[in-house]
Amino acid sequence: MPKLEVLVSTFGASGLERALAQGWPHVEGVRYLVCCQNPEGDEVLPAAEALHARGDTDVLFFRDRGLSANRNHSLAAAAAPYVLIMDDDLRLSADGLRAIIATFESRPEFDYLTVRAETGDRRERVFPPAGYDLRRPFRFYNAISFEIALRREAIERLHLRFTLLAGIGAPMLGSGEEDLFLHKLRRRGLRGEYSGIFIGTHEGPTTTEHSAMKPEVVRAKGAVMCMTRGRLGALVRLPLEAHRSQMPFFRALRYLGEGYVYSLKHKKEL
Repeated sequence: MPKLEVLVSTFGASGLERALAQGWPHVEGVRYLVCCQNPEGDEVLPAAEALHARGDTDVLFFRDRGLSANRNHSLAAAAAPYVLIMDDDLRLSADGLRAIIATFESRPEFDYLTVRAETGDRRERVFPPAGYDLRRPFRFYNAISFEIALRREAIERLHLRFTLLAGIGAPMLGSGEEDLFLHKLRRRGLRGEYSGIFIGTHEGPTTTEHSAMKPEVVRAKGAVMCMTRGRLGALVRLPLEAHRSQMPFFRALRYLGEGYVYSLKHKKEL
């Protein structure tokens, strides 16, 4: 039984080939679980077989769509005590994977950790100091989904999953699923820490960065603000967020407002 499972979400043959190209390190106690959505018949088999041939990787297939649904498939299929949420385009650090295991083993009070990846985003990211208690949000810090490690027992005990209403493939909100998930962890009383562990390098900008002009991504910002800051706090900040957007002000404000209203209508599901 592995100590840490890396839960990789991907889509179709191209996603499996991209995962295979990362050359993930073989690390004692680490297993990779690849969940592939909407497999394209026999086209997926060569890459899937090559991943299986590594000896430390399993590939599971699902017919539905939506990144959050795939994250949830991987959480349901996991068996190791610790899991790391992952995408198919990140080159992983063996030392980082070992450090996650060591931190969870030495700090049983932590239910989750956030780690650090290098990305191709143009905007400089803000990180808390290592050891920061994530029960209190840190200003301007937003963990990316592949920077979240979980103690699986705590997640299963509270039946916590990613919302199906946010993330790639969701009906209205094209991102923000990781922010809503971490908010849920805090709200349910779980204890987390920003560990500062370097986990790897992401090829190119993240989805939020390269899709910043898409309405569904701007809507997601409005919804996340409402859920994490509260109705009044978010409402006051919507114009400021619209001003910071890469979109024209009134167009951005419209989409932010749509996400804000959507979150009020679907608060229980988010």
